[in-house]
Amino acid sequence: MRKLYTSFLITFCLTQFSLFANPIKDFHAGYSFKEGRCKIKIDNKFGFMDKEGKIIIPCLYDYVSDFQMGQAIVRQGKNFGFISKNGKALTPLSYESLEGFQGNRALFKKNGKFGYLDNNGKEVIPAQFETALGFEGDYAVFSKDHLSGFINREGEIILEPQFTFAMNFTEGFAPVMIDGKWLYIDTKGQTVINGNFDFASNFSEGIATVRENGKAAIINKKGHFITDFEYENISEFVNGYALFIKEGKFGTMNKKGKIAISGLDRIIQSSSGILAYKKNDLWGYMMPNGTEVITPVYTKAGDFNNGLAKISMNGKYGFINKSGKIVIPTKYDAAGDYSDGLTSLVINSTYYFLDHRATEKLVLSVEDSDASETITVTVNENLMVYNNGKLEFASK
Repeated sequence: MRKLYTSFLITFCLTQFSLFANPIKDFHAGYSFKEGRCKIKIDNKFGFMDKEGKIIIPCLYDYVSDFQMGQAIVRQGKNFGFISKNGKALTPLSYESLEGFQGNRALFKKNGKFGYLDNNGKEVIPAQFETALGFEGDYAVFSKDHLSGFINREGEIILEPQFTFAMNFTEGFAPVMIDGKWLYIDTKGQTVINGNFDFASNFSEGIATVRENGKAAIINKKGHFITDFEYENISEFVNGYALFIKEGKFGTMNKKGKIAISGLDRIIQSSSGILAYKKNDLWGYMMPNGTEVITPVYTKAGDFNNGLAKISMNGKYGFINKSGKIVIPTKYDAAGDYSDGLTSLVINSTYYFLDHRATEKLVLSVEDSDASETITVTVNENLMVYNNGKLEFASK
């Protein structure tokens, strides 16, 4: 596949002058592709480009999220809304806050109250709650008169507000607070684990973290303790292992509470099956059971995605494969993570998008000048000049 070379020449007019002010010249394209769209920022405004480097949603917004389920959150000033992948408004920009869709519901705030949208942008559960959480599974937490309860996806109350605080249901259990202590209930509101904990997390893989007197332990769904309260913190379990901190050092444990490795400076949780860890101020990689797979030699390290992980040496970034071989040389000033088949890397003011074979698919560069605000784009030798988002000239 032929490389797509895109050259951006971006300059800006200064509309207001002061003795101490300079023109704002801002361009950033080092974001991740999601669902075929990538954020791009020009003069502190966000829009989206496609994988050919074409700006298909103009840079009009003060904030944009990545696309998820074909929709992205955008903000102008203080007002939020949803747009589709072609830039069409799914909702008006009329919300005080928005969250991404969890299945067929998205949490919104309007006129100081919370409600939920459906996938078409319709307010199917009106703004009526003091506070609320996004849906997880079939239920979500809401509050009324400073007490928390639960609703289903139709907005029907399944548990009346009665808890000081509550978290969503996972694996059939929800942690709730009553009179300053945490316990677990089922979807009928019955207490299933009454531990009077200082804090209780959601269950993950049948295990939850609970806290007493500043220390953490793990329990199973019968409420039986798997460990004592001897850890500063214990993460959720992923693929049978959790991270813990004890006496300031990191380690991993299995679901029986057996410690696989300890005494490390830091570990990064991962769903890839390979964990980045730090020892003696250098980063390497290991399996959750403590088996080292890549010796710590890097100053920074990221998670594996598409078989590659971002690493840094001497202030420069590149990528390695799971055997530790450098696939993309450590010559870049910054790097993103692999997403949607591509990653972004930066040298000076040039942005490179590479696939998992390290093939350049898209290159964007920017130069500043003193001219009026224009954007000159070259895609496969086709020169296009934009002004205020409108195409003024195309070479072919």
